[in-house]
Amino acid sequence: MNPLSLSFEQQHTNHHQTFLLQSKRESGFLWVLFILVCGFVLMMKQSTNHGLFLHINQASQHFSPALLASITDLGNGIVTGSLLIIILCFKPTWILRVMLAAIICLAATHLLKNYFDALRPASLLAQLHIVGDARHSNSFPSGHTATIFLLAGTVFLSSTRQLSRILLLSLAVLVGLSRVSVGAHWPIDVALGAIIGWSSIYAASALNISLVTKQAQCLLLATLLLLLTSLSVMNNSEFPQLPIVEQLQIFYLFAAGVCLFTRYVYRP
Repeated sequence: MNPLSLSFEQQHTNHHQTFLLQSKRESGFLWVLFILVCGFVLMMKQSTNHGLFLHINQASQHFSPALLASITDLGNGIVTGSLLIIILCFKPTWILRVMLAAIICLAATHLLKNYFDALRPASLLAQLHIVGDARHSNSFPSGHTATIFLLAGTVFLSSTRQLSRILLLSLAVLVGLSRVSVGAHWPIDVALGAIIGWSSIYAASALNISLVTKQAQCLLLATLLLLLTSLSVMNNSEFPQLPIVEQLQIFYLFAAGVCLFTRYVYRP
């Protein structure tokens, strides 16, 4: 076999393996979505929704409030955005897709929150475990869960490492559970939030356009980092009595800045 034929066969084999990997990854992604939808349907029964809330919320009393707050704040848009910047520094072809997914996710979450204006657990239950400020309205769906599942979905679709996909999905589930643990959301809020975040990145993944120049990539990510930093300064913390949460936010923003500088300035 001549070298040209050997090279062609190798390329064909690589393309075939890539296609199989993508198909397997997409199949796994859709299975996760199916499980989330099934969970949401189960939570539509009020007794199941309230019963599961009480089990998770009461069990959370055995954990440190600082730990619960630190976990649940991973779904905060400032933290999730910082982590996305770090990921996109290594996956720049996904920048526009993630931006589109974020817009879809944000719009869907806020529209549903305002439309249903559902009461949170603190408004309906006499006794529950609350970490941080008590909130009473706009419960359905959970915005924190939506954003962290958007992050996990991005890694699930873009990463070739199975361990990374499993770890990020597990982290997203943990953050979703923490929203119930701190008394901020019902399980059904978490289920729908997960569906929105997971579906948003899947819908946006169909966009096959990437920023060509590194200058454009750097400018967009730097603008996002500046916006997140501004929001961090202006917004009040959900956990004012736990300074560790704000300190971690600063750390995530700083880590995103370092990663951005290293990727586009120090090693252009």
